Amino acid sequence: MDAFVNTLIELLTDWGYVGLFVSALLAGSIIPFSSELVMMALIQLGLSPVGCLVAATLGNTVGGMTCYYIGRLGKMEWIARYLKVKHDKLERTQRFLQGKGALMGFFAFLPFAGEAIAIALGLMRSNVWFTALSMLAGKLLRYAAMLLAMEGMIGAMSGKPSATPTGEASRPIITVSIEPLRYFTEALASNRFTVVSMVPKGSAPESYDPTPQQLVGLSRSRAYFTAGHLPFEQAWMQRFRDNAPRLAVFDTSAGIPLMDSTPHQEHGPHRGHAIDPHTWSSAVNARYIVANITDALMALDTLHRAEYRHRCDSLQQRVMRVDSLLRVKFAQPGIHRAFMIYHPALTYFARDYGLTQIPIEADGKEPAPARMKWMIETCRREQVRVVLVQPEFDRKNAAIIARETGTNVVPVNPLAYDWEAEMLRTADILLSGGTRSPTEIQP
Repeated sequence: MDAFVNTLIELLTDWGYVGLFVSALLAGSIIPFSSELVMMALIQLGLSPVGCLVAATLGNTVGGMTCYYIGRLGKMEWIARYLKVKHDKLERTQRFLQGKGALMGFFAFLPFAGEAIAIALGLMRSNVWFTALSMLAGKLLRYAAMLLAMEGMIGAMSGKPSATPTGEASRPIITVSIEPLRYFTEALASNRFTVVSMVPKGSAPESYDPTPQQLVGLSRSRAYFTAGHLPFEQAWMQRFRDNAPRLAVFDTSAGIPLMDSTPHQEHGPHRGHAIDPHTWSSAVNARYIVANITDALMALDTLHRAEYRHRCDSLQQRVMRVDSLLRVKFAQPGIHRAFMIYHPALTYFARDYGLTQIPIEADGKEPAPARMKWMIETCRREQVRVVLVQPEFDRKNAAIIARETGTNVVPVNPLAYDWEAEMLRTADILLSGGTRSPTEIQP
């Protein structure tokens, strides 16, 4: 039940003011619900406190009037059975309200007693308009007080020191889409910014849905650095902009010549073509990414432009060193140049070093039996020695192909934080065919 309520709260939060209106209506009616959580989440997301106050007050008033009309029907057995309001409690409430009239609707905001007051006013057939107006006034006052308390809490929370290194809590925040971008950004920003990733470790950026807490965090960020073409970004970017209208957005893949995600599939079972978003899996592309991040940092912090340029030069040298090491490795004669991978995340890597990537996944779905048969035949024909699998995907189909062809299934992680180490580790796996542990190379 708690999981259902939490899911409903997240859904209503996504609906903005409309979601708050609905949650307040539920809270004011016979259905137990907490509109306060939705209201706090929306304020943290940057929605207008006045707009939230209006939506919550109107919704809660409408919800309270549903109790009034249920009482007006006069079905005492319904009230006892479905509303769980006992007859003696209603009688006591009615005796208390005698002579006071519709203005007592003001107190319908009170917990526990408020529902009984609204029902009792309906049973007494008090004036509808006076009841609604007095109820509106009481609920407006309640939500106004609640809003002031919330803003005080949010202010206290934002000023509270966190368990982070000294000074980190006071740094401006940059949100990046994935861990490799955090690696580059932290190398360039040093201690000038706190950098956080939207997609956590072990999650697939093709299908990731940010949590309400992440949307709140994004509203506090100075900027968002996109990978450029990841499916979750395409689906969520407008929502990001709506929730944080002042957020600066930078495309770290700007200027990179883009590739199709499945060039090798031309002779296999038919499959559609799409832009490959994994631009960071190439040292050639990484130079663009580093330059784009540097430009973004200089735009955000003009006082330290020279500092960012200096770090950019240093990081570009490291990227070029990785590229040089990989070119030497893959220039060896007689190496196997075809490899199989579950999700085609190494398209640009394969392009740079003359390799052939054969993806198992088809259009983001598990392969059908006909495709599995074709994959096994292709694996044998291309003399594939290794099948790569990322941690966020199931190994089942890769294991079937490996068993049928005598190849090795080896985990790789193109989304790893340490971009340099993972690039060299991936090369070691491909060169060894997965038959030995990758050599640890310090970049």
